[in-house]
Amino acid sequence: MQLENLKISRVIMHEVLKRDDDRQPKPPVFGSALEDLEAAAKGAFTLRITEALSTQSKSIEMRISDFAAGSMVDIADRLLDVDEPGFLEISKEIAVRLAGAQKARSIPGGVVIAFDGSFGVPERKFLGVIKAETQSGFRRRRNAEKILTEFLDNIFLTPATRLYKIGFLVQEPKDDGLDWRAIIFDSNISSSHRETAAQYFYEGFFGCLFPENGAYETSRFYDLTKEFVRRGPFTPDKKRDLGDALYTFVKTEQAATFTTHEFADKYLPNEQKDTYKRFMTSKRFPERAVVRDTAQMGARLRRRRFKFGDSIEFSVSPELLHNNEVKIKEAPAVELGGEGTNIWSQITINRAMTDQL
Repeated sequence: MQLENLKISRVIMHEVLKRDDDRQPKPPVFGSALEDLEAAAKGAFTLRITEALSTQSKSIEMRISDFAAGSMVDIADRLLDVDEPGFLEISKEIAVRLAGAQKARSIPGGVVIAFDGSFGVPERKFLGVIKAETQSGFRRRRNAEKILTEFLDNIFLTPATRLYKIGFLVQEPKDDGLDWRAIIFDSNISSSHRETAAQYFYEGFFGCLFPENGAYETSRFYDLTKEFVRRGPFTPDKKRDLGDALYTFVKTEQAATFTTHEFADKYLPNEQKDTYKRFMTSKRFPERAVVRDTAQMGARLRRRRFKFGDSIEFSVSPELLHNNEVKIKEAPAVELGGEGTNIWSQITINRAMTDQL
């Protein structure tokens, strides 16, 4: 998501605490006043938000599912147009809601930062919420006599860590009023086997679910990437390798979401990464993370098809290629028992023939 002309207005910080053995939520520690950030601090804060919600980050637009009283949408409706005392008071509901959503004892406490403002042209209002885990570290500073090393506890939102989550509610104008869009940032969302670790935040707290268009976008990603590989300046062996990689990336990897940048960075040669990204952008494929859903893929993930010349085709399951039970080799004819330098193809199948059609 592009946050052009981002302006932060009001900021308030509360704190939520980790549950004890009794598993009961602890009352949050509420801030007593809005934050008065210096220019440098507000600049750094704005930069963290912009970087996190940018198109190449682990952010995803989600479907809002909770519109009830006390939901985040309800809180946002009441927060954006109140004065500063009202903002301080209503924002406490955010901390209480997050403390209630953090049901597992393994979920750490942290700082809850609620902030509002506007971005874009024309301007759109937003409400943002950050849950930032604290950490410790060191800093060096110089006094009049020497350089000192200081230990700092409870620091957060440092650029070198991803120990934070962001929920972003944006007001969108409609013909009959205003609507809300929800953007969630959490590095756990698209890390393998860690989807449930973030569920308390995006679903229990923010009232969102993964969007329902993941199947369409996954299918389109597969087809567009396959087209890029087929037309690209790759050797036949490299095209087969990329075809295998595409299958693995879409079908067998366990991350809940993916991006075009992840595929490019993991599988494509360096000289083709930017070309691929421009190709996908030209096809209007989203740069944000999309949900991995193969429900509409059908037989495309069950068979790999190869064409030789004008009239010969061969199909095989991707698993057999991956396990080397079927091998396809291309080489000059002289290397495959023929004569000359024309390219021949050799298929080796480590199984007996069982039928003829």
